[in-house]
Amino acid sequence: MSTHYATLGLPANASAPDIRQAYRRLVWLTHPDRTPDPAAHARYLAINEAYEVLRDPARRAVYDAALEWRATAPRTAPKSAPAPAPPRTGPARHPPAGYRRPSVPPTHVLYAAQFALFRPWLRAAAVLSLLLLGLLLADYMTSRLLPNETVQRFDYIKRSRRGGDQSYLVFYTERARFRTPTTIDLEPGDQVRVEQTRLLGKPRTVLVLSGKLRGQRPTVARFGFLGALGPVVALSALGVLLLRLRADHAFTLGFINCVAAGLLLGFYVF
Repeated sequence: MSTHYATLGLPANASAPDIRQAYRRLVWLTHPDRTPDPAAHARYLAINEAYEVLRDPARRAVYDAALEWRATAPRTAPKSAPAPAPPRTGPARHPPAGYRRPSVPPTHVLYAAQFALFRPWLRAAAVLSLLLLGLLLADYMTSRLLPNETVQRFDYIKRSRRGGDQSYLVFYTERARFRTPTTIDLEPGDQVRVEQTRLLGKPRTVLVLSGKLRGQRPTVARFGFLGALGPVVALSALGVLLLRLRADHAFTLGFINCVAAGLLLGFYVF
């Protein structure tokens, strides 16, 4: 079966400049003003039809998906003509033997153009997610020490979730804020030493210098999500940017990238 690529004499992975160059060369050779040959005129029309499809990225994505589906669709062997069926005596309840429903193109073929429209936005989101990940890693890897902070106040936070209620304390000093379990008995006026990230001020460690908990180090760091979501953001973004994926696969990977980046930002900042 001839394809638009074969009409232009190009491989299926031809670039847009290659398509334009082949079109200009062939349309000049077969233009009706140059030759009255009917075969050349028919080829001229086919060349224009092929170029109209392949020059448009969305239409080309639909066409490529249809070619891929045709190449992989199961083929049925031709069957000999069936013997004449006896006259029906009543309504048939089942389809005749050998009947096959016409195959329906898969979803990625039917909606290839719609998936292709999202690709530029997903690529931009992938770049932004890599920049966000780089910023958070830079913040995580740098820190500053606040050697003598005084607890000014604290808030008791209680949130209701499907898995049950969650309660914790948020303590505030002159230049820091950190979250602890409700079992930590710090009081306003207690002295603490706080190590936090340099850019966003996320607490790493807290050492209590005075009060009931003097010498203790309550757990305040919450960076586990960075190790869990960071690789997902990085790998999905690189997949969207570097891999030659089918339109629906690129959409799925880009969606995963956006969700992972949003969760990472929410957990890290808030």
